[in-house]
Amino acid sequence: MKNLALFFVVVLTVFTACKKENNNYPPPTISFISGSGFVSNDTTIKMGDQFKIGIEAANPDVNLTNFVIKVETDGTETFLDSGMNTPVLNYEKMMIKGISDNEKWSFIVYDRDGKSAKVSLNITKDTASVYGPINYYPNIEMGAQNNPTASFYSLEDNLVYTLSEAYENQEKIDMCYFYDFIDTDENSIASPGANIDESVFPGSEGFVNWTILRTTRYKVVELTEQEFLDAENDSLLVALHGTAEGKRKAKNLVEGKSFAFKNEDGRIGLFRVNSISGTDEGVVNISIKVQKQ
Repeated sequence: MKNLALFFVVVLTVFTACKKENNNYPPPTISFISGSGFVSNDTTIKMGDQFKIGIEAANPDVNLTNFVIKVETDGTETFLDSGMNTPVLNYEKMMIKGISDNEKWSFIVYDRDGKSAKVSLNITKDTASVYGPINYYPNIEMGAQNNPTASFYSLEDNLVYTLSEAYENQEKIDMCYFYDFIDTDENSIASPGANIDESVFPGSEGFVNWTILRTTRYKVVELTEQEFLDAENDSLLVALHGTAEGKRKAKNLVEGKSFAFKNEDGRIGLFRVNSISGTDEGVVNISIKVQKQ
């Protein structure tokens, strides 16, 4: 029995040593995609302008499990923190230059065993930057999914659409209002690309049958009614939006609550809730200020 126990100890020791030895592989690799249309080095960009970042990362020995983007200005914001399970990452995204004079963008990838790799670049605000014009759309009224008032809104033409009309104009829809019983998000404004449960807008014209699912992202902001009304250009819009990505839903809407947003086309805006009532048969009234196209 002693010899048998000794045998298992030896086997376990060898197995453990081999397992540790198998972890002696290099960390992941990560690099910027360069070439036409991509920013891959330190550069100067006008405030509010878009720039395209591409990232390639890989580890042939063990899968990548996490990709993080951080932006340093006066503080540090997490633009993205995404889980995955893949040997290769290819990432392309249009970013927007914020209001800060200098931004350091860092891109970090982690593998399954916690090894990481990082690349960074600096984006400096062009001194020729100017604040841009905005559109003001007061008193936009949308109904929830079981209210006869239309639920879908387009920034392009400042119109509210019914589900049937929205289905025929998928390329224009930036927002939709609904009451979410499933995730206890209650009164919410989102967009077709927000992974809304198909029971909210069911039927042949529901999102599950759309071919274009535009996504608008939202960030709750502290903003008084007077500050909202006083905004005459996009300086406040860009400042409040910051650099980090927002969420796909503006949740738990109440009167006086405000959100910064960015639509699929990269237009930054603010909306403020003027009034709201009801649940799935409810109605919301909002005002919007958004960058002109």
